[in-house]
Amino acid sequence: MTMMKNSILLLAGLLSTGVTLAKTHQNNDAFNATLAVSELKLDTKVLEHEADFSKGEALANQRCIACHGETMLKMMPTYPSLKGQKSAYLFKQLMEFKRGVRNNPLMQAQAGLLSETEMKDVAYYYSQQAPLNIK
Repeated sequence: MTMMKNSILLLAGLLSTGVTLAKTHQNNDAFNATLAVSELKLDTKVLEHEADFSKGEALANQRCIACHGETMLKMMPTYPSLKGQKSAYLFKQLMEFKRGVRNNPLMQAQAGLLSETEMKDVAYYYSQQAPLNIK
């Protein structure tokens, strides 16, 4: 009886974990954004800013596409494609370039021109794109 009771408790725990993981997956980007803010020690106003797809698209077309667009990525395979990346990941990378944690003069200059809310807009825009498969 004890073995059966332990098995049932284990199964219930696993099912509960599965439900939690499903919810976590759905809220993964929100979790990542919170994590990025806590790691980067940002003002919570950045989290409160609702990312704007249209503004992100306009900024991406102005500042990012020259190096991270499909045409350049075929010529420069070391440049990463931004499409389909998690928004919190992209935001964190931009912040690290802006703060000098990551060293690349071109990216530091580009990130330095963006406010934190603009970074969030650009990151959101790219996170909503289908990943690019360059061959």
